[in-house]
Amino acid sequence: MASGSGAAAAAADAEEKESGSRMITLTSNEGKAFVVTEASARQSATIRSMVDDGGCVDKGFPLPNVDSKTLARVIQYSDEHGNKEPHTVDERAALAKFDRDFIAELDADKAFLYDVTMAANYLHIQGLLALTTQCVADTIKGKTPEEIRTAFGIEYDLTAQDEKEIKEEDTHA
Repeated sequence: MASGSGAAAAAADAEEKESGSRMITLTSNEGKAFVVTEASARQSATIRSMVDDGGCVDKGFPLPNVDSKTLARVIQYSDEHGNKEPHTVDERAALAKFDRDFIAELDADKAFLYDVTMAANYLHIQGLLALTTQCVADTIKGKTPEEIRTAFGIEYDLTAQDEKEIKEEDTHA
């Protein structure tokens, strides 16, 4: 009987893994735990490879480079893209609307957009990385360096000597 229940548990685990409904814990750099579906976690190539290698699934995945606020936002994106497979035109349109609304909110806070972009890069979430970097590209397109610094809150820290050296290097290149 015990081997039968062991086989049933193994079958249930295999079915859960196949469906992506198994739950996985992601832990932010502050130690806050977020429980997500495997389908959501698999949006990250980094986590997907760890799951496929059989590591950390039961213990969870510590993410030392991602804070809680950013991780919550990344999970929101991953839940939307990982847990729903759009089959109809309406479902694809709804997902596209989600992406537009998601990035519009991030675009309003460039520092947070940067944090989410860095997390997407760290976690290898290609769809989110493409979305955020396109937003950055759209922001800087056609702008002067001064306008870009203003848009992103970047302090201009070059001295007159630094500028002179750069100009000299540019004329020799």
